[in-house]
Amino acid sequence: MRKYKSFKYKGMDICYFDNYYLNIGVKIIDKNYIELKRIKDTKRNCVSLIKINDKKYIYKEPRNEFRIPQRKILTFFKKGEALNTLININKIRELYKVKNYVKPYLVIIKRENGLIDFSAILTEYIENGRDAKYSDLDKIIFKMQEIHELGYYHGDFNPTNFLINKNNEIKILDTQAKKMGITKYRAHYDMLTMQENYINMKYPYSKTPSYFLALAVKKFKRLKWVSWIKEKKKKLRDKGWKI
Repeated sequence: MRKYKSFKYKGMDICYFDNYYLNIGVKIIDKNYIELKRIKDTKRNCVSLIKINDKKYIYKEPRNEFRIPQRKILTFFKKGEALNTLININKIRELYKVKNYVKPYLVIIKRENGLIDFSAILTEYIENGRDAKYSDLDKIIFKMQEIHELGYYHGDFNPTNFLINKNNEIKILDTQAKKMGITKYRAHYDMLTMQENYINMKYPYSKTPSYFLALAVKKFKRLKWVSWIKEKKKKLRDKGWKI
């Protein structure tokens, strides 16, 4: 597995594997690109379709990591969400030949006093990709089972995080592709998340203690008072509260 490269430019680190994307990172920092469409722009993240050198990309700023104090403090000890995504997905694509992940090309990170103050990730754009349909869900579940067998999980396994390209192939979005621990807790959590969206799905795994733990965590998070606290915190953060 190749090691990523890093180059500091205007106080920011450009992280990449292929040398071509160093120049692309410089162009992004210099705002030397065309924004074709602002897909999302919230306090939590910003996603845009951009064009550089006549090629389209998806540009994303995951903002929660540095706007929530407790998460920002942890970045002193961590690579960060964007860089983990770059490393993990390139590893899976190269080592295990799993090409279903949308490919990340580069990451831009700015740190202040060791803490991440800004990050962005540039990924491939799926031309003519369509949203996953109900009829696609069984093959998406099967693909995720294969990835679980490799020891990795999604973390937000729901239909909105998958596209189908023009060749009818699955493309996986919005995941850091983290490794699972020694149990299958994360695999069960993934499948229970999908089951919330796909009521008729046949559960693919045996119901081990890890399953019941994941189910208990899911049920706890759905308790009214827990959901109320979570929603309240979300609204306060959107208003600028640092909680």
